[in-house]
Amino acid sequence: MFRGNLKGSSRGSSTSATSLIFCRPTLRMSTRDFMMLVTRLRRPIAVVFRSLCAARLSSFQPMQDVRLSDQQVEFYRENGYVIVEDILTDDQLEVWRETIDEAVAERGNDWTLPQKGQADVTNVELEYYTQVFTQRINLWQSNSKAHSLVFKAAKVFARLACQLEGIKKMRIWHDQALYKEPWANPTSWHVDIPYWSFDSTHAISVWIALDDATEKNGCMYFLPGTHKIIKNGYEKKGEFTEIKIGKNMADIFKAFPEVKSAHSVAVPMRSGSCSFHSAMLIHGAGTNMTAGRRRAMTVQMMPDGSKFNGKQNILTNKQFESLNIGDVLNSEDQNPLLYDTTSTT
Repeated sequence: MFRGNLKGSSRGSSTSATSLIFCRPTLRMSTRDFMMLVTRLRRPIAVVFRSLCAARLSSFQPMQDVRLSDQQVEFYRENGYVIVEDILTDDQLEVWRETIDEAVAERGNDWTLPQKGQADVTNVELEYYTQVFTQRINLWQSNSKAHSLVFKAAKVFARLACQLEGIKKMRIWHDQALYKEPWANPTSWHVDIPYWSFDSTHAISVWIALDDATEKNGCMYFLPGTHKIIKNGYEKKGEFTEIKIGKNMADIFKAFPEVKSAHSVAVPMRSGSCSFHSAMLIHGAGTNMTAGRRRAMTVQMMPDGSKFNGKQNILTNKQFESLNIGDVLNSEDQNPLLYDTTSTT
């Protein structure tokens, strides 16, 4: 498994020649300086604290010149995934945890999509599925702090995604928090792209570990190279075969018997690290056999110019009814452009 470390991380240093530099400023202020600021401004502490939090959040602007190594890109294209270790500093990780936890909590127990009351039209066996993980989609649309955090980071993630996929422009399809609760069910083998409202061989996801993801608490598993098999099937049939996340881990092999003998790879990650995986890669996650949560935040991205294929997925009823098959999914309200390699700004 190829892992790329980041210089400047307090959670581990790299001796690899393929290290990825990803350093960002943090806001630091002593208690004495904080109280002096409050006194000088003569403003309530709560107001000043909120201002400092906003400044702290805005300081988490990723560097715009981050690049993956040629070895990482080659590994991704061959295997369908790549791990980037310590992409968040300890301070940044804490902000991510606080922000995403708040956004998830705002949704309550059964408010998966931003539009309260909208039914899940993608998944089956919901009684089982809801015990696989707590899934909260498009937090950027319902929480202002999540919006700011996700989009500042997503611009960098989209740049890296364009590099991995060899394309010029990337839009957001959706974000989602995936929290494996204590004793949660396993996530059965599946492929992402068949669920989505567009077809593409260049769609990609980034999965950010907010907690250490281990084989004990439900880390990700991949079947390396299976993105090529899924792509070949799509090119022959003109459509992707959809397998729901249900109770039976082996359902995927009914659709793709040729991968039954594939070698699975566990992908444990330290908190603050991330993985990129092709939307065509077969993947899943283990059971959480611990009394603690395993938190992750993800961003799913689609190439600019992707067209509606007739599936609703995460689209609102209003959006779904307004689209015709073949319409370009380029709404800046629903699918903003994250990165354009041709832009000079």
